[in-house]
Amino acid sequence: MTRNLLVLLCVGLAACGGGEKPAVAVFTAAPETIAKGSHTKLVFTANNANRLSIDNGVGDVTGKSSVDVSPTETTVYTLTASHGSDRAESKLTVTVGPTPAAGFKLAVAGAIVAGAATNVTVTAVDPSGATVPSYTGTVHLVSNDPQAELPGDFTFTAADKGVKTVPVVFKTAGAQLLVANGTVGGGMTGSFSTQSAGLPVKAAAAKTLLLSSVPVEADADTDVTFQVSFTDAYNNLATEQRGTLQVRLSDGSAVPVQDVQVGSDGRAQITVAFATAGVQTVTVTDSANSALKATAEVRVKPGSALSYTLAPLPASARAGEPLAVTVTARDRKGNAAAGYNGSASFSSSDATDQLPGTVTFVDGVAHASVSFRTAGDHSFTVTEVGGSLSATSSTVAVSAADAAALVVSGPASSEAGAAASFTATVKDAYGNTATGYRGTVHVSSTDSAAVLPADYAFTSDDAGTHAFSVTFKTTGTQQVSFADAAHSLSASASVAVGAGAAVACEISETPSTSTAGASLPVRVTVKDAQGNTATGYAGTVALSSSDAKATLGAAVTFVPSRDQGSRVFTATLVTAGSQTLTAGDSAAGWSCTATVAVSAAQSRLVLGLPAGVNAGIPATATVRVQDSFGNPVADYAGTLQFTSTDASATLPADLVFTGSEGGVGSVSVTFKTLGSQTLTAVQSGDSTISGQATTAVHGLVYTDPTAGAGKVRLVLNTAASSASVVQLDLVSNVSYARQGSTTARGGIYSAGMNLPVDTTRAVADSTLFVEPAAASAALSLGAAPKAIGAALPTTGPGANVLYTGASQKFAGAGAVAADSNLTTGKVFYSVRLKLPATATVGTVFDGNNLGTKFRAAVRNRAGDELLQNADFAIGKLEVR
Repeated sequence: MTRNLLVLLCVGLAACGGGEKPAVAVFTAAPETIAKGSHTKLVFTANNANRLSIDNGVGDVTGKSSVDVSPTETTVYTLTASHGSDRAESKLTVTVGPTPAAGFKLAVAGAIVAGAATNVTVTAVDPSGATVPSYTGTVHLVSNDPQAELPGDFTFTAADKGVKTVPVVFKTAGAQLLVANGTVGGGMTGSFSTQSAGLPVKAAAAKTLLLSSVPVEADADTDVTFQVSFTDAYNNLATEQRGTLQVRLSDGSAVPVQDVQVGSDGRAQITVAFATAGVQTVTVTDSANSALKATAEVRVKPGSALSYTLAPLPASARAGEPLAVTVTARDRKGNAAAGYNGSASFSSSDATDQLPGTVTFVDGVAHASVSFRTAGDHSFTVTEVGGSLSATSSTVAVSAADAAALVVSGPASSEAGAAASFTATVKDAYGNTATGYRGTVHVSSTDSAAVLPADYAFTSDDAGTHAFSVTFKTTGTQQVSFADAAHSLSASASVAVGAGAAVACEISETPSTSTAGASLPVRVTVKDAQGNTATGYAGTVALSSSDAKATLGAAVTFVPSRDQGSRVFTATLVTAGSQTLTAGDSAAGWSCTATVAVSAAQSRLVLGLPAGVNAGIPATATVRVQDSFGNPVADYAGTLQFTSTDASATLPADLVFTGSEGGVGSVSVTFKTLGSQTLTAVQSGDSTISGQATTAVHGLVYTDPTAGAGKVRLVLNTAASSASVVQLDLVSNVSYARQGSTTARGGIYSAGMNLPVDTTRAVADSTLFVEPAAASAALSLGAAPKAIGAALPTTGPGANVLYTGASQKFAGAGAVAADSNLTTGKVFYSVRLKLPATATVGTVFDGNNLGTKFRAAVRNRAGDELLQNADFAIGKLEVR
């Protein structure tokens, strides 16, 4: 305070600083960063100044040392200190941030079991309930469950985007509460708290068996009922416990008790009748878990009262009238049990009944008084305290007492000139409608122009209730009063009298510019003919837009008590360009319009690939740059890099957009691995701009014939094959030994095969016929020229058949004069087939269905066929 006085003194005295120029000593904001809708204090001092002013709407602050401001956006303030023609300035910036979090949403997925960890999702929300992704405050959890294990305080990070999941262990069954206390975060001070709805916690597995309702004493030959229940490790009632209970009595003369089933509520009731006087025990054990066991003692005494009886009550009574009650304890023969000195309690289904407390019997009889307050039929029950005796009274028809109050009900609002109906009901002192009331009620109002009903005398037909019609003429809050002076009865009601019918509307709070996909507020205010807000409007308003893709709030029927003629809708415009929003009541025939300039949203990449491509064949992928709503980003500039789920794929080079391509491009990619494969494009330097496309990569798949089948097998050479090219080896699965030498027979000399092939799915590779290595060869093929050949024509009479053959030479270099020995595992020759670019999914050939064009043989030097078609085992080649 002293410093401020000194500053004011110095400013007020022109000669304080002599001839020195003015200077700003202090100009700060506390705080410098605020949330939208909050305020801050500008604090300042200056030397040698006789006038101070601040721009941006603050004005002259001479003689002050601080001022409060509430900017709606980040604002630069300039403090100007003047002395004559001399001036000094200082600037500061007040930053206005987004609306901070004001609470939390607490959510739990799945059932909650005591002692088990439960994931609780904590979502920071603003006052409207929307998630606050920027929230970085610290949260402290508390619970009304005193046993609960709660996590330590935790702090949201930017990566959480306003949502965080933490484990909580509840241990007390029932509806438990969870309270999240959080700091505002984001550099701002403050805190807030949110309480969950009751979270239903179920008990854990049963750990203890309990016996309750065990009497200290019981009469011999009298049923005694015990209640059995279970609790878990946390003392919760284990209501989901089921099973069979074994009951054992120490009284050998008593009738044995059969096993008892646990009920659907986890409880059981056991009834026993002891026969032998003295201290007896009952032991209850869970048949499936002997650890669940309990024992109770009962002192058994001979003879006892077996029933209660009640003296008849009058058939009718008035509300509040006291009624005398006599209760008698009786033995088996119906005589009063004179030795009975027990006690009993009273109960009924009506909480307003005036019942006595516990009464004590004297020589088998107890006296009390009751009264009933609610009109209608009443009875009560007398129950032995600590025992099983009870009796229910006769029914009493209770009527209302004298009129004691007047209650008025009617509409909370009305339209001027329209009739409003009010109901006046006369009540007795206990809230019952006084059906016998015959008084006269006078109606008055604060609205001097209102049309009021005449005084009304109640009749028997009214039964204590009558409807009155009142027509208000003056708007505003009006009262209507009802009174019966003769009976000192009165009541009143307040009514909000509204304006006339709506004939027009206007739109406000909608920004003139927006980004595609942004949620826009659209406040629609309904007006009457004079331009007043039609607070009583109850029609239906719907939004429409020139943007055919817009997401608009559903049509809403206004509720006058809630909307008061004005309501905020939401709209999301997604098509770039100038768009209109129109609100209107089609039934009433009026509407209003606002225009919004919509710009494209965040860029994203849309990749396109054929639904299926063939392995090893280049495929074209299209690339389009759009926002999330399909608006093209025609001026997009950036470099795209490509990756794939196919580690063997030949990927495109980086694709560079300069901004002149209209956001459209294409690349070539070659997949090598079968199955569903994905091509992904990511902008260099900004991984948030990305896109991907998936295609089914097809290729050749060969399935070998059944293991062990055939004397000659056509099998896959895995090492020499891929999805686009397969090498199939013709291999011996049998041995032949020649007899003697030179031209002797018994061995082999040649092999050949005509194999039908679907040439739309497989064609000859650049090398169709492959000779085996000498060490594994079945035939000695000699030097060139060799007796080998292979062809796969696609046209002509021999089309779509793979012709292959190899023979040892009769003459020339490397000629073989005699048959050769054949051993298992030797290779006659191999063939290579490749996948054409236009191949479709399907079978190339199937060894189980080769058709009539299939022909295969292994021959000796004389041309005898040692092995024929049936000896060849052919697998299945297909495009998948």
